Amino acid sequence: MSPQRMKKLIKFLKEIAKLKNVERRVLISNMKRWESSAEHSFDLAMWVWILSPYLPKNLDLPRTMKLVLLHDLVEIYAGDTFFFDHKKRKTKKMREDRAAKKLFAQASPELKKEFTKLWREFETSKTKEARVAKSVDRLQPILQNILTGGYSWRKHHITEEFIQDHKKQYMVHDPFLLKLYNALIKEARRVKILPR
Repeated sequence: MSPQRMKKLIKFLKEIAKLKNVERRVLISNMKRWESSAEHSFDLAMWVWILSPYLPKNLDLPRTMKLVLLHDLVEIYAGDTFFFDHKKRKTKKMREDRAAKKLFAQASPELKKEFTKLWREFETSKTKEARVAKSVDRLQPILQNILTGGYSWRKHHITEEFIQDHKKQYMVHDPFLLKLYNALIKEARRVKILPR
């Protein structure tokens, strides 16, 4: 590798490290601070790995893990769009498209091509890997709310009906993920953090 390519690689690694600074609006389990987008992406990769024995046998596991690790990188420039911020959600696609172009342009040509392809795959959810990635992206905040006594849900007056309307649709493609979703909802009801 030439010195210039090495310099560019290190610069890009520094840039993606900024994902650690992007705060989400979900508390970590000790309730002392907001979860970062990097922590969220790491958590999703662990979910995919741990759940893999129960997922479709022909699922490309490395590709699915790449999808969950990459899916929020654009937030380095676009910021996290809080699910309940309806005003910001209107500009989410535009902001994230711009951010993807800006961020991925800093990678090597090969990596730029792969990142762009994977990011579009996640956004369109046309592959089983992208659907699984999107499912765990919707499941993980349910567990985070269970771990924090429903902090975000209570703060924003989220009901079970709202969660069912906005999350369940991402699970119907896979029987196991739907079963896991239902078990998490049952647990949320049990700990009384999800008003009906």
